[in-house]
Amino acid sequence: MFGFLNLRFWATFVVLVLFPIQELLADNNWTTSGTRSLLSEPNQIISNGSRTWQDYDRPEEYPNTVRLPTETILLDDGVELAAFITLPADELGNPIDQDFPTVIVISDYNVTLGNIFSDLGSNLGVFLGAADPYIVKRGYAVVSVDGRGTGKSTGVWDAWGSSQGDYQQIIDWVLAQPWTNGDLALRGVSDLGIQALFAGATGDPAVKAIFSIVPAADTYRDTVFTGGSGNLLFISLWLSLTTLASVANPDIILNPEEGIPEVIDVLSDALLEFQLPIFTQALLGDDELLYDGPFWQPRSPIERIDQIQAPTFIIGSVHDIFQRGELNLYEQLKRNVDSRLLVLPGNHIEAALATSASQGQLGLPPTNHFELQWYDQHLRGFNAGVEQIPQVTQYMIGLDRFATSDDWPVPQAEPKRLYFHPFGKLKEDSAGIFGGSKTVYAFPASGLCSISSAQWSLGILGFVPLECFEDNSFTELFFNVIYETDVLTEDLAINGPIQADIFAATTNFVGLVSVRVDDVAPDGRVTPLTNGLLNMKHRAVDESRTRTLAGENIQSWHPYTEAAEQSVYPNITMKLPVNIQPTSAVIKKGHKLRVAVGPSNLPQGTILGEEGLLQLLPTWLTVENNYWYPSSIVLPVVPNNSFSIVPTGGE
Repeated sequence: MFGFLNLRFWATFVVLVLFPIQELLADNNWTTSGTRSLLSEPNQIISNGSRTWQDYDRPEEYPNTVRLPTETILLDDGVELAAFITLPADELGNPIDQDFPTVIVISDYNVTLGNIFSDLGSNLGVFLGAADPYIVKRGYAVVSVDGRGTGKSTGVWDAWGSSQGDYQQIIDWVLAQPWTNGDLALRGVSDLGIQALFAGATGDPAVKAIFSIVPAADTYRDTVFTGGSGNLLFISLWLSLTTLASVANPDIILNPEEGIPEVIDVLSDALLEFQLPIFTQALLGDDELLYDGPFWQPRSPIERIDQIQAPTFIIGSVHDIFQRGELNLYEQLKRNVDSRLLVLPGNHIEAALATSASQGQLGLPPTNHFELQWYDQHLRGFNAGVEQIPQVTQYMIGLDRFATSDDWPVPQAEPKRLYFHPFGKLKEDSAGIFGGSKTVYAFPASGLCSISSAQWSLGILGFVPLECFEDNSFTELFFNVIYETDVLTEDLAINGPIQADIFAATTNFVGLVSVRVDDVAPDGRVTPLTNGLLNMKHRAVDESRTRTLAGENIQSWHPYTEAAEQSVYPNITMKLPVNIQPTSAVIKKGHKLRVAVGPSNLPQGTILGEEGLLQLLPTWLTVENNYWYPSSIVLPVVPNNSFSIVPTGGE
């Protein structure tokens, strides 16, 4: 009797307790990526079900637009910000005398310059901060503001440092104007998209929607110190572009008495007060910049993302400089507000300037159409069908098509670990006792002619027609250890972050390890999918902030602090957990997956300060692949039924 009762008890326990737990664990296959202030925790799945893209458009409400005389926003510290207001207008160009829902754009790239490009019909104008006539003619006011120390605004620009207190004051000023009805949206591209998130983090209830295109999440990890090493190409180029845009003042010619002094003031403030000092400090290895800490935290939107209360649309790209951060922003936003994620093809500039034609060929509406849809529903209360926009849409490398999925990270993903083997093989079983190792010369400029140069130049170098920017065959021919799978017998879909656990040694006291992941076609073409790198001294991992997939570390969190750094000794093998940028790709049947490990990726991997001199010494990198040192890579593999291909116009 008691045996029967015990059997019934355990059967009930299994059905009522273990089965639900199993289901719960299945729903939480992923954990989140932590931040400086948040620990990793089970992923929360957000899904709006099966949805398809539909073009949203409506007729113009007004035939014209008009730009009002420049206004001044006086901040509480005496800084004056230039504000450019664009309103709907009648046939004669007269402003419509009523109040409108209002879109705020905050730019460090000189709104005056943006207005010039916009007047010439170039979409570069909207990128720089000008109003989009398509939005204005459909019943919205747009106010574009030069950030402090840029364009026609006074003060000193310091990359979102001292401007943190400006956002609420800008919002308050807009709310006091007669042309706004008090319902606000924030939008922007790149720097402007970052500022839209910072302004949204004020939590002001007047902000009803945010539309942020190619923004950063964590400025230290996403761009400036990827893998804990300096990204000098990005730093120098971005600082230069910001300065050049600000001094491109047409008043130099049209009104030289006022224009020339304005340019001199901007140049002296930008170069002497922030840019030259910060660049010099970085080169010399100043601890405040070299390590993650108080300088970087307030400049990283991800640290304040939980304060955003408005529905937020995030747009990124597969080879963006912020491809890691855009996905992490969505992951945090979806927990608190209505949000969507769209990942476009190409690099930073290509995504920022994406045209309706290029997207239309792949089945998506023009960006400003679904931007209008976002505003119409959230600011004007229209039944615009926002709920029909797929939760996540990503460009799939290999398919060269857009695909939608329920969420990101893809809930159905499973980890697939592939181990390095002798003779350049990549297999699911680990190498045996008689494995091996491979040694390459640590050439410090490896990667110069690769997609990395195009990516980390903001996409600018991508306009140079070099085959090595699209095919890694030449890049990986020298100074790389290469591992490949056998020819695939079925398609392999991967979606999410990747981690390489590399066991390696260097003959130096400093070092980097770079990892590239590629698709090798039957004709030998090597298509770059994604890449990552790690400064060896920053190999420590904070497990409490590390993202896992079914228990496997797949996006390790490196503290990048002085306290956490670990010494590098010659010829001592180290385990190096390398974060590889997230990707969305399908390696087709008949192709091979390649992993290339090297000693550098010049556009990113520069060791700064005194240790940087050691990087120039003749050095060799040895990658181990044996029983004791099982170098491997973990892929987030997703089933083909976890995403739906977006049909094109001809389908």
